[in-house]
Amino acid sequence: MKFLNIHRITRVGLILLIGTVSLMTSCKKGYFYNGINDDPSQLKNPVPSSLLPGIIASTGYEWGGDASRFVSIFMQQTTGDANQSFSANRYAVSADDVDNMWTTGLYGGGIMNNTYAMINVANSLKQGHYAAVAKIMMANNLGLTTDLWGDVPYSQAFQGLANLQPKYDTQQQVYTAIDQLLSDAITSLGTSDGSAFQPGAEDFLFKGDLTKWLRFAHSLRAKFYLHLAKRDASYYDKALAEVASGFQPGEGALVPFAGTSLPTQNPWFQFNDQRGDIVFTGFIYDLMTAAADPRLDVYSDGDGGLGTLYGSPSSSVVLLSYDELKFIEAECNFQKASPNKAAAATAYNAAVTANLQRTISSTAYAATVSKTAGTIALADIMTQKYIALFLSPEVWTDWRRTGIPALVAPAGSALGGALPRSLPYPSGEQRNNSNSPKNTSLTKRVWWDVQ
Repeated sequence: MKFLNIHRITRVGLILLIGTVSLMTSCKKGYFYNGINDDPSQLKNPVPSSLLPGIIASTGYEWGGDASRFVSIFMQQTTGDANQSFSANRYAVSADDVDNMWTTGLYGGGIMNNTYAMINVANSLKQGHYAAVAKIMMANNLGLTTDLWGDVPYSQAFQGLANLQPKYDTQQQVYTAIDQLLSDAITSLGTSDGSAFQPGAEDFLFKGDLTKWLRFAHSLRAKFYLHLAKRDASYYDKALAEVASGFQPGEGALVPFAGTSLPTQNPWFQFNDQRGDIVFTGFIYDLMTAAADPRLDVYSDGDGGLGTLYGSPSSSVVLLSYDELKFIEAECNFQKASPNKAAAATAYNAAVTANLQRTISSTAYAATVSKTAGTIALADIMTQKYIALFLSPEVWTDWRRTGIPALVAPAGSALGGALPRSLPYPSGEQRNNSNSPKNTSLTKRVWWDVQ
């Protein structure tokens, strides 16, 4: 049994039939081999507006599903208590465990395959703003994929029968491609595309508000530039330049879930309801308890279960928020070649305040952890970000970059005293793609994870 097979249930739900089911089945028949099929039905010859809802929903399922659960266990925001989750808690993750996430989640019939189709369809129909939105979603999910694994297919991917064994681009090449996707999207959204067809109600993230899509693109660019700053410190300033055009107070990319039926329920809720082999205890709860952090009341139900904020049927999945962007601003100001600790403290305080407002609608606790130019430290920024980004895959990236918080491997860990630094390549790729890198250890560092 593979880790978290729940996605086999959720992805065939009604919410995804809008735009993904036809591509999930047709990719095996070479959907992209001869271009768009000639069949006049919309599902087999989709328009961008029919593809976008499924791409957004699938992204929410992945970010709040496999990606969140593996990372939350690694980063001790949750504890694997039984079955495959118990093995993950020992850092014993196999190539089979990640096969679903890769094959049905991201590649194969998953998110990036469908996003690639949306870009091509939008370009062919001269719907430039739809193409820009799709490029932003591609950058978002390609970034997640390379941050989890390192080198991944991109330049030769999504070709169906035309290329069943795409090469693996280096992570450096993938990051260049991500930046190009975002650059193209930013340019496109800054001008009229001349099309009568524009994103609207089918856009679950921003309801067709292209200004918010533009801010999302800049926010993503800031995040990805920060990832590269240990390779080249100039990226701290590049990230800061993007922060200025990113999300504004109260904004963020949050995938909504209606919660009214199984296919529309939040993925964490579904997992806990159907599997329940993860408990919500560990380092973060001890940390928050010691600090009397009021967010603990919505993170945890107080009895080893997930709290209402992220664990209800209708909880949203956060892709990127204004508070995360302010933490990025704080770190960049603190870490850049000529540090500006006053600006770092200001951004840090704003980040904490914004997160408290988003999570518990009360900012009183902000004064307890506030900092000044004279007291701010990197540990303050990263520890509060670790708390604020509860259950986000980005927490693992932050820890690999900074080593904060100082986590200790659990007793009996398969990696000894080490913590995981990347995922193993999936078993399907190992069998079917001769270009797939051979698995070594979960301690293998990705390219930006400079020692």
